[in-house]
Amino acid sequence: MARLERLLLPQGLLLWATVCSVSSPSQCGEDEFQSETFCCQLCPAGTYVLKPCQRDHGKSECVPCEPGYFMKHNSSELGCFQCSQCRDDQEEVAECSQMADRECRCKQGTYCNSENCVEKCLSCSRCPNGRVIRQCNATMDTLCDTLDSESEMPSCHCVCLSGAAKTVVVTAAVIIIIAAVIVIIAAVINIIAPFITPRFYKRGYGRIRVTPGETLA
Repeated sequence: MARLERLLLPQGLLLWATVCSVSSPSQCGEDEFQSETFCCQLCPAGTYVLKPCQRDHGKSECVPCEPGYFMKHNSSELGCFQCSQCRDDQEEVAECSQMADRECRCKQGTYCNSENCVEKCLSCSRCPNGRVIRQCNATMDTLCDTLDSESEMPSCHCVCLSGAAKTVVVTAAVIIIIAAVIVIIAAVINIIAPFITPRFYKRGYGRIRVTPGETLA
């Protein structure tokens, strides 16, 4: 009995391997898809699968997308996708083709900043006093300069002068500074002069010299 089992064991393993190889599908590549027991090649973009392949790693029967439908990538789909339609508040920027969907965007004066713009387009904001930093477009609202209004600080207005005007202003400023210095020096001299200048007083028929700080006897 043991001898018979040793003879039948290799045959059983061979039969099991054969059954597994027939029933298990082969490994499909990146550009293939599984169809029953075969690996079929994907249909190219702009087409769809009408009939899968009938042999392993074979080509499927592919047909082009009908008008109004598209297929963007190689696929195993049994039909193409219907092209999108632009809403009343949108305008078409790219037509639908066999390999690309129709592209739409908000009309001028409106915007939508959400992904794929699933809701209606919104009206662009208006900046007070025309303080625009960035104009509104189809995907972004207007950006306004609101620094002064938020901080409640007065804005600074600068006056631009020509070259000749600048020279006149600088000369006038220098003259004013020099005059102010002269006035200050004169005032200081008037204050300290009585303390440093000798004084003469009449006494009888002559004069007496008195230096600053001295008093008459």
